Amino acid sequence: EGQGGLLDVAIHPDFVKNQLVYFSYSKPHPDNKRLATTAVMRAKLGRAGLSEQKIIFEALPYQSTRHHYGSRLVFDGTGHLFISVGERGNERENPQATDNNQLGKVHRINDDGTIPADNPIKDGSGKVTSLYTYGNRNPQGLALHPLTGEIWENEHGPRGGDEINILQPGKNYGWPLTSYGINYNGTTITDKTTAPGITDPQHYWIPSIGPSGLAFVTGDKYKPWKGAILSGSLRFQYLNLSYLDGTKITGEEKLLKNIGRVRDVRMAPDGFIYVAVEQPAAAIYKLVPIE
Repeated sequence: EGQGGLLDVAIHPDFVKNQLVYFSYSKPHPDNKRLATTAVMRAKLGRAGLSEQKIIFEALPYQSTRHHYGSRLVFDGTGHLFISVGERGNERENPQATDNNQLGKVHRINDDGTIPADNPIKDGSGKVTSLYTYGNRNPQGLALHPLTGEIWENEHGPRGGDEINILQPGKNYGWPLTSYGINYNGTTITDKTTAPGITDPQHYWIPSIGPSGLAFVTGDKYKPWKGAILSGSLRFQYLNLSYLDGTKITGEEKLLKNIGRVRDVRMAPDGFIYVAVEQPAAAIYKLVPIE
C-alpha cells in the first residue's frame, strides 16, 4: 500500500560462504493490519530458494501511515549493517525522539541483528540502541565510500531541501528543526537552515529531485567519473552525477535524461553501473562506455 512493499535487498559480504541475503520491506503489525513499519529479514538463499528466514530488525513504533518507510541497506565492511528508516510522515514526533523511537533514523546493527556495544546513542535507561544518526526525513540512498569507509546517505526533503549527508555517529541531521525546503502547500516548516548541534548536509537540492539510490563510481571503466557519486532522480527522471573534491561536491551533471523514475543505481562486481527504473516502463539498464 502507498510507498510500502519490498524496499531493498543486500547480500552478506561473505555470501559465497554463508549464502545470507537481507531484505527490507514494509511489515504489517501482526495484530493490527492498519499499522505497519520498516523491517529487515535475513535468510539463506540456496538452490531450493530461501530458508531459515528470520526478522532481525523492526522499527518501532508501528504507524498507520503508508509512506516514508526508507529504507536502504548497506554493509560497512566490518560486520555491521546500516538500515535507513523514514519518519513515516510524522515529522513533529519521530525524527528528533531518541528514546524508544526508531523512525526518522539510520540504524547500525550486527549482521545477526544484535546491537553493537559501541553504538553512539543510549535510551533513557542507559541501554545502547541501534540508533546511529537521527533527524533524518526519508533516506532513500546509502553507500559506503570506497576509500574512507564512511557511510554516505541521500534523503528526501519536503518541497525543496533534498540532501546528501555523510553519516557521523550520534549526530543530529536536523529534520524538521532545520531544512532548505518548505511544506508542500507552500507554508514554512522552519526558518532555520542550520543551528547549533545540527550536522549540515554535504549538499542539498532546490527544487527537490526526489533522490533514490546512491553509488560511488569505482574502477576504470568510467575514468572521467571515477570517485563521483550517482543518485537517481524520481521526480525529474534522470541519473544525477555529483563530482567530488574530497568530501565537497564541486559540480553536477544530468545523465540519461527522461529515462524514467530512477529507483536505484549500483556499481556491480563486474565493474559496470546498473540503473533500475520503475516508470513509465520497469527496466534495469547497464551503462556501457563507448570510446
